Amino acid sequence: MTPAQIVRWFRYLNVLILLVATVFICLWAGGLAGLRQGFAGQRRLVDYRPRLTTNIYSTETHADEPATHTLIGQVYKENRALVPLREIPRYMQEATVAVEDHRFWRHRGISPRDMLRAAWVNVVGRQVKQGASTITQQLVRNIWLTQERTWDRKFKEILLAIEVERCFSKQEILEMYLNEVYYGHGGYGVGTAAAIFFGKRPDELTVGEAALLAGLPKAPTYYSPFNHPQRAKRRRREVLAAMQGQGYITADQARAAGEEQIQSHLQPEPKATGMVAFAAPHFTHLVIRLLCDQYGVDTVYAGGWQVYTTLDVRLQKIAEEELTDQVEELRRQGRIKGNLVGQGALACVDVHTGGVLAMVGGVGPYERVQYNRAHPGPPQYGRQPGSAFKPYVWATALESGYGPNSKFSADPIVIRLGAGKHWRPQNYSTKQVGAYTLRRALAQSVNLVSVRLVQKVGANKVVNYAARVLDIPRERLDPVPALALGVSNLSPLEQASGFSCFANGGLRAKRRFFSSIENHRGEVIVDNPPQLTWVLRPETAISMVSMLRGVITSGTGGRARVPQLGPLQAGKTGTTQDGRDAWWVGFTPDLCTAVWIGNDDNKPMRRSSGSEFCAPVWREFMKRAVDVLGSQGKFPEGRGVVATKPDEAEDEEEEGVVVTICTQTGQSATEYCPQTVDKLFDPDEQVPGRCTKHRGSGAGSAAVGGGSSEGGQQGTERTVTVTICEDSGKLVTPFCPRTREIDVPADSAPTSKCNLHGPSANTSTPASPPSEGVGEKPEEPTSTGAGTTERAVSGEEGQR
Repeated sequence: MTPAQIVRWFRYLNVLILLVATVFICLWAGGLAGLRQGFAGQRRLVDYRPRLTTNIYSTETHADEPATHTLIGQVYKENRALVPLREIPRYMQEATVAVEDHRFWRHRGISPRDMLRAAWVNVVGRQVKQGASTITQQLVRNIWLTQERTWDRKFKEILLAIEVERCFSKQEILEMYLNEVYYGHGGYGVGTAAAIFFGKRPDELTVGEAALLAGLPKAPTYYSPFNHPQRAKRRRREVLAAMQGQGYITADQARAAGEEQIQSHLQPEPKATGMVAFAAPHFTHLVIRLLCDQYGVDTVYAGGWQVYTTLDVRLQKIAEEELTDQVEELRRQGRIKGNLVGQGALACVDVHTGGVLAMVGGVGPYERVQYNRAHPGPPQYGRQPGSAFKPYVWATALESGYGPNSKFSADPIVIRLGAGKHWRPQNYSTKQVGAYTLRRALAQSVNLVSVRLVQKVGANKVVNYAARVLDIPRERLDPVPALALGVSNLSPLEQASGFSCFANGGLRAKRRFFSSIENHRGEVIVDNPPQLTWVLRPETAISMVSMLRGVITSGTGGRARVPQLGPLQAGKTGTTQDGRDAWWVGFTPDLCTAVWIGNDDNKPMRRSSGSEFCAPVWREFMKRAVDVLGSQGKFPEGRGVVATKPDEAEDEEEEGVVVTICTQTGQSATEYCPQTVDKLFDPDEQVPGRCTKHRGSGAGSAAVGGGSSEGGQQGTERTVTVTICEDSGKLVTPFCPRTREIDVPADSAPTSKCNLHGPSANTSTPASPPSEGVGEKPEEPTSTGAGTTERAVSGEEGQR
């Protein structure tokens, strides 16, 4: 080749090199510009948003201290807790740098020297023995790229690593890496890894523990200390040797850290699931489902939220214990089915805020009883409440012009259903005949009075009021005659929420599962305060409380009585046809709790009743709940409902006055009498004076609420609650047009009945409701069908 040809060849080569270089530079610049455009907004560490674990907390209130919170559940797509670099110990950072990227503090995103070294080793060994990805490259691959092995991905990784180094400091990059990398067993980031493997925060780790964690990202499954402790130990030695070789620790420190025990310090191996419930699983799963429905699954599972629920773990524990004891005892007795078929549920809410304080959705291991019987939702919604639905019927009657002393017949009735069909409902007892006041009929759970009430005010009107009080769609309640006996399914939580309206003076507090949500920086992003709505007139609520107190003092709910609560307790039993469902729903001025027991296959139980099966659970739960929370509230006070409509039945035997009597002395009961009964006195019969045995004196007999003074000191004046006629100031009779409940000193309480009003007395118009009523004009007696069977509905508990 001549010199001229050589010169010409070098000219061509120079042109080629320039062309290749130009193309390479253009590609580099174009790729870098494209990446920068997509990366432009991510300038600060605060903009880095990894997928974080959402934590669910309970809330325990205290009288003289701030509320406390307990972790009850977690949800995540990647179980990660964001930890600032300042809270990660220096030796954890050094261990990671030593084993993953020893030139991290010197390079600018990529390390050409290490890339060439790794390529040479892999070529000589004819297999991939070494990688050359820096910590920065690993970070961008985990966050912004995929794990696919292609030249295109590698090229993007290199470009993006350089751009990340330009935008972030080394400390920010290391913090992101330590919070992003996967350590195995569902743990993302050093914060979660420290908790999973050692039950510690990162700043509590020892040098040996930090070295073990730093060695896991290379192969989390292969080096798992749970499954392969010897491999984990060897890997830890490699990390410690790297730390010593780079001057991070001394030989003595490396030796001491290498001798630390691994197995004895490990936590139990976790289950790598996306949802963990540490307590109250039915409640926790329900909260997560509601949050996902409202905010979306991705947001809830990856948002790193702190959700503060209304649940109180102290009350939850009590509820689980008391319901479990009763259900298991009934299983042993064969009165409900065994093998987890015989079941129970409980729901407790705060009367004033609607907060769900306790929820037990089933009795047994959660893995086998996951169905939430306390609040199942569609399509089942719950079980038939039986007589526990009657208070809504009575409330509708009070809103429609009847009063607690209005009389209805309990005699047999036949209702036409059309097409030649008839319905013959029955009372529990054949002795339940004649005229009953609404007060006495509710206490004794008289079925046929309830049926006549629905016929009189109209099934549609009952549906409207009940749906609004329960806060459910009216379509769930069938406007049929059998509505009077509770044939539409309800959940214990709905029942607890509904009965709360009586204790809250006619205000419905919307059911509330959480109070607030914070993001991972502690900023409140959702505030969920109580929401109150008028659903009943205050007069109606006052009268309902008064009548439902009678269920405990002289009706079917005697087994629910909590002695230390005195008059501050009320409720209603419920038992459905053939004893398939048993209920007790009761409340104090502060808490409302519903208890249900039945068989999951809906088969009848043996000798069941709400009074015997459920009331004892409520009694023991409320007794302990009051010990935890205290009881400072009062039932709504003032004048109750005044009847504006005439009685629907006549009964000379019922004329007189009903007085609560102490069963030990036979005198008119005070709030301190341990056992009482309501007794009807004839018009000419003298009402006994106040009980002289139970006056609450002495340090140990302080009553709860009700106007009593604290400590029960000698000489302190005691008060009692009585219902009087506003015109005469004497004890009320069924004919008094205006009545009210008052608190008066026990020694000066009226003892004689009103003698101003008789059967011919005129009545006055009741006050207007606080908001527009939900019921329409009272309908004509309905003839809508309740089914096509002529079989009598006779499964109510009656006087049980």
